[in-house]
Amino acid sequence: MKERQKKMRRYAIISLAIGGGAALVALLFYFLGGFHPLAAWLSEWYLSKGIFPSEEFLRAKWLEILVVVLLSFGVSWCVIDISPVGLKLLVVLCAFLVVGGLSVTSALHGFFFEPFSSFAALVLVAATGFVFAGTERGMRKRVLEEVVGSRISRNKFDALLEAVDPPNFEGAVNEVSVLTCRLFNHAELQEKLESGELIKLSNLFLRSVSTFLASRGAYLDESGPELVRGYFGMLEASDTHAEDACRAALELRSRLRNLSQECETRWFQPIQYGIGISSGPMTVGVYGSREHRYFSGIGPETDYARRLAHANQRYGSDILVGPLTHKLLSDQIEVRPMEMFYDPEVNAMTEVYQLLALTEGFPAEDRQRRDCFWEGVIRFREKEYEKALDAFSQAKKAGEEDGPLEFFVERCQSGLAGEDVQPDDGKPKPNGGHARLLNLM
Repeated sequence: MKERQKKMRRYAIISLAIGGGAALVALLFYFLGGFHPLAAWLSEWYLSKGIFPSEEFLRAKWLEILVVVLLSFGVSWCVIDISPVGLKLLVVLCAFLVVGGLSVTSALHGFFFEPFSSFAALVLVAATGFVFAGTERGMRKRVLEEVVGSRISRNKFDALLEAVDPPNFEGAVNEVSVLTCRLFNHAELQEKLESGELIKLSNLFLRSVSTFLASRGAYLDESGPELVRGYFGMLEASDTHAEDACRAALELRSRLRNLSQECETRWFQPIQYGIGISSGPMTVGVYGSREHRYFSGIGPETDYARRLAHANQRYGSDILVGPLTHKLLSDQIEVRPMEMFYDPEVNAMTEVYQLLALTEGFPAEDRQRRDCFWEGVIRFREKEYEKALDAFSQAKKAGEEDGPLEFFVERCQSGLAGEDVQPDDGKPKPNGGHARLLNLM
């Protein structure tokens, strides 16, 4: 922010240059007497039509100079900053009408205001401004508003607007992290709340999540009453997209907990939610027709993040990350393993993880409990249920609910009772059969 305050916006500099140049040319011509013949003709016409209250009148040269300067800079900024061409033309036309009206009004009060220097400045500003608007830099704001709009924060929009290189909307392959936040108990809320109250709660969830993600640099590709999806690294290539997504998710978790308490206070109903993060390459660009264009991406990570967000409901967790996200940040984040998934199409095993915290500042006690949980999961997969329960007992934190821990404890107890706790869909899978098919996530 401080760095941004040290320098003027590039559009402001261009506006000042155009306005200053037009004012300089118009005033130079003014002082050289270039507008004297026109001014003499207009003053005589005012006299002949009886617009002056008497034959004696004063000329307001200071006002003529002031109007030239103010109009040059003001109209220049409007022509540069306003995106629709029709509104640009409307601003210029209104400026012409204001100058003409000021000249007539001044004459009615015994002052002569020469409008031709102001007209000349307006013509120069409009011509230069429209030429600039036809360049890539001049069209960038309009293009950004059409394809990105309000899906990013104002700071992000300004950064793209002032960047040296234009955004690549023609198509590119970027490494992207997808963060999806889902509301689970929407159907239950629909039964217990009136329609108007349900809409208020849904809008509060939507507004809170989308506004926060946008403030953290995410591109909001989709938002709805039950789901908000944000992309990190989509608009411009980023080496920190996975880290940015995980940091945002951890902070979002705290905000959602507070939001759940607020909903319980206002509507006596908490919200149940889950966050999923998946990273990978996506083909990003502008999709759609000329009338309905929007920026988006194509890749399996979008669906995978949605599945991860939904899988939180199964495990009782709140944030799940995919394998590539974990690989990219293995030394920066602390996680716990959940389940392994088998993708028969590519004959590959993947594992999903619960995101706990960032490595920096992670307490030693929590790390020890995390290691015990990890050992319990390994014992469970090896069907050593008693050893798994012993490890899980050491992983439990007194007085704190732990959904994933309870999930695995219940499965271990079912295993000790002789029940089949391994995924069974009738298809053979590797790793002792404990992996679940990917489409069952």
